[in-house]
Amino acid sequence: MRYSVTFEGGATCLVDDVAHRHFLRQALRRGDEVTKVRGGHVVTLPGGRLVALLAAP
Repeated sequence: MRYSVTFEGGATCLVDDVAHRHFLRQALRRGDEVTKVRGGHVVTLPGGRLVALLAAP
């Protein structure tokens, strides 16, 4: 499965399952807030910036 990673500033890229899981693990280790949403997750980074990790169509 592929995931779309979208940063608050508008930058977007596609990643595979391995990169998706790695990003989520790192966010949890840092203590970032991870919210499950339909189709993926939203991570709140330090400073309040958001990153959406959603399943790509």
